[in-house]
Amino acid sequence: MKMTKLEKRFVNRQKKAEGNIQKIECAFQQIEIKKMKTVLELGCGVGFVSKYLIDTYPFIVYGTDYDTDQIQTARKLHPKTERLHFQVEDATKLSFEDSGIDLVISQNVFHHIPDWEAAIKEISRVLRSGGYLLWLDLTFPKIVKTLFQPFVKNYGLYTSTDIKTTFEANGFEELFHERLMHGPMTQHHFLFQRNELLK
Repeated sequence: MKMTKLEKRFVNRQKKAEGNIQKIECAFQQIEIKKMKTVLELGCGVGFVSKYLIDTYPFIVYGTDYDTDQIQTARKLHPKTERLHFQVEDATKLSFEDSGIDLVISQNVFHHIPDWEAAIKEISRVLRSGGYLLWLDLTFPKIVKTLFQPFVKNYGLYTSTDIKTTFEANGFEELFHERLMHGPMTQHHFLFQRNELLK
């Protein structure tokens, strides 16, 4: 789903990117970085996180976003190199080959995806056995989901239990979980690993 100009202004702030990078570095302390070669960032916006990753690690990074304008801006700010690629992608229909990605990063993206279950299936498909997913996003109380789901068509509505059980059903094991916000909407930081026994 494409965002409004106001949403883009909010999510593309440098300070927000720095906060997202801190969460990534926290997760990186719990995984084998030396085994990571290819990284897929879903919802890269204007590319600050993807650029940070290639500047800091020897990764090949694919920064993807559903919004063409976001990708065009990312390409202007951070020109393509052999290790940095920006491209338009639908998270529910990714163009990447099966099992070709070592790490998927999804930060504050899922609530913009109405068919978020399909996105989970696609992440499972493109991620190699033993690969990792770093997921950071909002979740909603069950009552909010029940009341608003009939009327909300352009956003993903799910509880934290929905997220955990759907990822588990698609071959993911939870390695880390942190609840970051409390109230009507909470933000959760998960680190999942693709179960090697299922591929």
